[in-house]
Amino acid sequence: MKKTLFLLVIFLFSNCKSENIKDKISTSEIQKMNSGIAKVNNEFLAFIDQFPTKTLPVIINGCEDKILDSPKLDIKLSSKYVTEPKYEHIYGRIPSNGNYISIITLGEADCLIPILNTYKPNGEKIDSKAINIGYCGPDPCYECVENFTITRKYRIYVADTIKSSDCDENFKSIAGTEKIKVIYKEGKLTETGLIVLSQENEKKIN
Repeated sequence: MKKTLFLLVIFLFSNCKSENIKDKISTSEIQKMNSGIAKVNNEFLAFIDQFPTKTLPVIINGCEDKILDSPKLDIKLSSKYVTEPKYEHIYGRIPSNGNYISIITLGEADCLIPILNTYKPNGEKIDSKAINIGYCGPDPCYECVENFTITRKYRIYVADTIKSSDCDENFKSIAGTEKIKVIYKEGKLTETGLIVLSQENEKKIN
């Protein structure tokens, strides 16, 4: 009887010890996982902190001096979260209409190109799109204005307004030959953080 009782105590003690070890391993794994999440969140917050808060509507002309002077991204903070941190500038963080974070960077070109990026709160990227038309550039007898807008209702409109004319032998515009057209895209920023854009459309002014 005493021997049986002794074996029962050993069995129970062994089971309790095994359960405690399992609990300790489980707790250790959880702590490690939480530590990893905290690290990701801290890195992402450091990245986001580069961006000043902007209110809607946002209107950007990528050729304006104040835009061309925008500071560059910190490469070390940004390499995990944008495609080309070496060639992107800071614009700002905009309000979101869902459970995600929205920022705008500016890609380098003849004029700076707005790039809209959306992320889950843990830093995972949802979507990213360069939103421009791309017809503006330094040509004779040719003028072009780039505009990008996000409205308070999260509608997106981007357009190149182009004025062109025939040139004389001195590359001067010939009066009466002017043509004006607008090439544009429309779209929206959805509640899930996806960026939807139409194909290019054209509208002639005269």
